[in-house]
Amino acid sequence: MAEMNLPQKGRRMQAPRIDLTPMVDLGFLLITFFMYTTTLARPATMELNMPSREPTTEPTTVVAESTLTLIPTKDHRIVYYEGILSDPGQLKQCSFLQLRQVILKKKGQVVALPATFSANAHKMYVLIKPGDDSTYGDLVQLLDEMSINAVPFSTIVDVTAEEKEWIQKKF
Repeated sequence: MAEMNLPQKGRRMQAPRIDLTPMVDLGFLLITFFMYTTTLARPATMELNMPSREPTTEPTTVVAESTLTLIPTKDHRIVYYEGILSDPGQLKQCSFLQLRQVILKKKGQVVALPATFSANAHKMYVLIKPGDDSTYGDLVQLLDEMSINAVPFSTIVDVTAEEKEWIQKKF
């Protein structure tokens, strides 16, 4: 607080004295507040496991009944197929609004597989193959859908030349 001494008889006037204690307290409170808020706000990132580019000698097993392949294309559309692609008639197209129903339908089919199938067949696998004309935002949106729908196994791989050719012919 500011304090001012009024002159008394026979004394001269002194300069006003300002007490800065409350200002120092406020400064420390602000410093403390900003330190807490910056250390508590951690950036949120999504874990992304990419396949190795090195050739492996281990045999790979493809479980066609449990596999869903998603190919984001131009105009924010998704071309997808189930299992192994053998002819262009298998290719279907959907929007991001319809994607959740496609994933949930496939999850239901995987759960309904006969008990005689292996344990790996009862897990859903999603292959995401971004096309040349897809956007980064589409890829991020697909990864978000994998997280929202709790898809246990998803990976990003390259589109094959055959898939590109069939997509261009059909769509």
